[in-house]
Amino acid sequence: MACGIFAACKKDDLQQYTEKSRIYLSLPRAFYAPFSKSSARNLSIDYGPQNSSKKTDTLNLTVQASGPAAKEDRAFILVRNAAGGQATEGVDFDMLDKKFVVPAGMFNANVRVVIRRTPIMAKQAVSFAYELKANDNFELGPDRDTLNFTFNSAIMRITMLRFTATDIVVKPDNWESFIAKYFGVYSERKFRFIIDVLNKVSFPGTTPVGTMNTNLRNLRTALTKYNAEHPGEPLKDENNLLISF
Repeated sequence: MACGIFAACKKDDLQQYTEKSRIYLSLPRAFYAPFSKSSARNLSIDYGPQNSSKKTDTLNLTVQASGPAAKEDRAFILVRNAAGGQATEGVDFDMLDKKFVVPAGMFNANVRVVIRRTPIMAKQAVSFAYELKANDNFELGPDRDTLNFTFNSAIMRITMLRFTATDIVVKPDNWESFIAKYFGVYSERKFRFIIDVLNKVSFPGTTPVGTMNTNLRNLRTALTKYNAEHPGEPLKDENNLLISF
């Protein structure tokens, strides 16, 4: 009797995979690691603390397909979500891949997105969003988080991702209590100059006096060079006041 039950279960349970393949964005935790303000559906890129020489950031997104691989290429649909922001494609960002296809014999595809550092980002956040759509090849995958970020291998499975980019410098909390002793009155333009010259955005109150004095000398040297290279146009802040150290 036991053998009969086993045979019956085996016959009923071993069914071929017949469900339509699903597709979703498969984003490992490492993808979010450089972006501290990111969450599963909203990726925030902050150019503010980065050197002005960095003009772009390229993101590689993985589009994952469930179910068995196919013998032929399978097109999928990735479209812009108009409600996700008003960033201008070709100016603020570019989708490097124009055709979206899961290749034959494969379970995934890569989509590359370039986020450009544009002047408007210094004044306000710039956003846009893309989402997957169902088609003849794929149903949509799980539109929810399947794991939290407890482990480094956690995977976020979503069908829409919103990108937000900014380039706004933020005054350090300890400027008045510590940094001002060395660098003087705060301004956004001055702090941007400091970041570009020193490649630093943080100056803890525990920083040795000798280190801060070295920073100050380097800033004065860089400012003298800048003003010499821009005769008649010395470096000024956003209030049209001369910057000095």
